[in-house]
Amino acid sequence: MEATWLIAADWPTSIDVVAIVIFLLIVVLVPVLGFWLTALDIRAYLRALRGVLVRIAYPSYEVPEWLDDETPPCLKALGLSLPCTEADVKRAYRDLAKKLHPDRGGQIDRFLALQQHFEQSLNYLRQREVD
Repeated sequence: MEATWLIAADWPTSIDVVAIVIFLLIVVLVPVLGFWLTALDIRAYLRALRGVLVRIAYPSYEVPEWLDDETPPCLKALGLSLPCTEADVKRAYRDLAKKLHPDRGGQIDRFLALQQHFEQSLNYLRQREVD
């Protein structure tokens, strides 16, 4: 009995050729595709890194808007909260000055603190307008 399927004359059949081509494509294309995707990822990483380095080299010391929502103590002392205007600050100061003025029976240290809070409030609002 002879094994006819072992004869080398018929060896590269169409199925064998297709299998070899697919194998070679996989062996060559998968590493090339992996290298290409890695290069793309590294380029994206370097672009992101450049933005981070710019932020580190030139830091911004501004307070973000979401952190700046807290009412400063000078406005709280006048009984106000953000947002308010200079007219609101002046009105609140006048009302409190009538109660805390030493000529009307108030304590001088509390009145001086009120004046300081008033000036700080005006400066704070003017600074917010500039920014």
